Amino acid sequence: MGDAIKKQILSGISQCKYFSIPADETTDVSQTQQLSLSVRFIKDTKVHEEYLCFVPVSSTTGKDFASTILTQLSQLGLNLEHMRGRSYDGASNMSGKYRGVQARANELHPLAMYTQCCNHVLNLVIGTSAQLPVIRNAMATISDTCAFSVAFCTARMDISRQC
Repeated sequence: MGDAIKKQILSGISQCKYFSIPADETTDVSQTQQLSLSVRFIKDTKVHEEYLCFVPVSSTTGKDFASTILTQLSQLGLNLEHMRGRSYDGASNMSGKYRGVQARANELHPLAMYTQCCNHVLNLVIGTSAQLPVIRNAMATISDTCAFSVAFCTARMDISRQC
């Protein structure tokens, strides 16, 4: 079923031609480092953002992340010449202008403009500007709730695959 959904998403992208890629590194509950890849495109005058996949990674250098992202996108059948945007967090291995994913992808695909992920920027602003303990505690609760939800959904998907 997951493959059918992914195929439908990729079909929608090919109809629209141009797309952008939000990517982020995360560590799951089993301490496995992985890249989360999504795709953003405009279809029928509406912006769509769809999750594509998690890709396990063994190295977190900008060069290796860039290689993993571009290889995975190619394997999914996306034409990288049509990529017009990329967004990552502000970590140097992702956004670094000399050796980050941004720099490497710029060399290969200069038409795909880089912007820092707005959600990460918002999280940093809230984290640094919130001096009230109640706000810091609320942010921790939200973060813990998100981590629980991801773990729950992952466990549910694993059970579904076994059935």
